[in-house]
Amino acid sequence: MERIAIIGAGLCGLRCAEVLQNAGLEVQLFDKSRGVGGRLATRRHQHWRFDHGCPSLHGDQDEWQQLIGGYPRWDTARAKGTQHLPSLGINQLAKDLGATLRVQRDCLIESIEQTGDDWLVRDQHGAEFDGFNHVVMTLPPLQALTLLARLTTPLRSHLQAVSMAPSWVMMWVAPTQLFDAAEHYPEQSFIQRISAEHSKPDRGLPDGEYAYVLEASAAWSSHHEEADKDTIEEAFTKELSRLFGNKPARLHSAVHRWRYAHTRTPMGKPFALDPTIGLSIAGDWCLGQGAGGAYRSGTALAHQLLEDSATG
Repeated sequence: MERIAIIGAGLCGLRCAEVLQNAGLEVQLFDKSRGVGGRLATRRHQHWRFDHGCPSLHGDQDEWQQLIGGYPRWDTARAKGTQHLPSLGINQLAKDLGATLRVQRDCLIESIEQTGDDWLVRDQHGAEFDGFNHVVMTLPPLQALTLLARLTTPLRSHLQAVSMAPSWVMMWVAPTQLFDAAEHYPEQSFIQRISAEHSKPDRGLPDGEYAYVLEASAAWSSHHEEADKDTIEEAFTKELSRLFGNKPARLHSAVHRWRYAHTRTPMGKPFALDPTIGLSIAGDWCLGQGAGGAYRSGTALAHQLLEDSATG
C-alpha cells in the first residue's frame, strides 16, 4: 500500500487526503496548528463566534456544492451565488472532513528528505516520520519553498511565480447595531467588508449584543503587515468612529493577521507534480478562488496521484 504524507491540514490538504484514503491509500497529515482547517477558522470568545478567516462558503463546482449544500444558507445582498455556513462556525467544515483522517497536530515540519526511494519528514522537535512514497505540500508558497531549499525540482519555479498578500481582521462585539444588514462594504475606507456574525444561521445573540468581523484591504494590510496588534486595533476603532459616528461602544474586540490571505498572482493550474521524486504542491493559491478553489485543487491532485498509482 502506498503511503502519502500531506503537509498542511487546510481545506486543500484535507480534501486531498479524503480522496486518497477513500481509494485505499495510507495518508498522514501534518499541521503546525492545534486544529485543522487553516483559514476555515472560527474564533470563539465566551458565547460569541467569529468566522474570521473565511466569511462564507459559495461556488458552483458540482462536488463542492454537494458538500456545502447541506449547510444552512446565509442570505446577503451582495452574495455571488448562494452562500452556506455551518451553524457552529465555518471551521465545522474542516472538522467534518478531518473526522476520519490521521492528522498529526502541533507538528511543524521543518525538513523533508529522500531516503532511498522513500521520503522522511522531520518536525520542530526532531521527531522523524518516514516510509512515505510521496509528499504533498499544501503550504503557502513561501513556506513550501523553505522546505524545498535543498532540493532540485521544477516545483520551485511554480512556487516562485505565486504572490500573496496578508489580511488584518478585527472581531468586534457592540451593544448597539452598526448597520441593519448581513454585510456592509464601506466606501473610501481601508475596511473592505464588515460581516454581521449575528446574522448568520443559528448565530442569534441576546438583545444588546451584535458581533462583527471587519476585514482590511490587501493593500492596507500589506502596508501594515508588521504593525503590532494594538496599533491595528486602534486604526480599526478610529475608522469605525469615522464610518458610523461617535466611537462605538464595545463589549469585546480582538485582531488577527492572516499573513497569506489573498492570492495576487495564482499559479494558474490546480496543482503541480514532480513525478521523478514523488513530490507535489497544491493549495488555494493555485487557482486563487478561495475555499472552493482549495477544494478543487486538493481533489484534482488526489485524482492525478491515484491515476499515476494505477498506471505505475
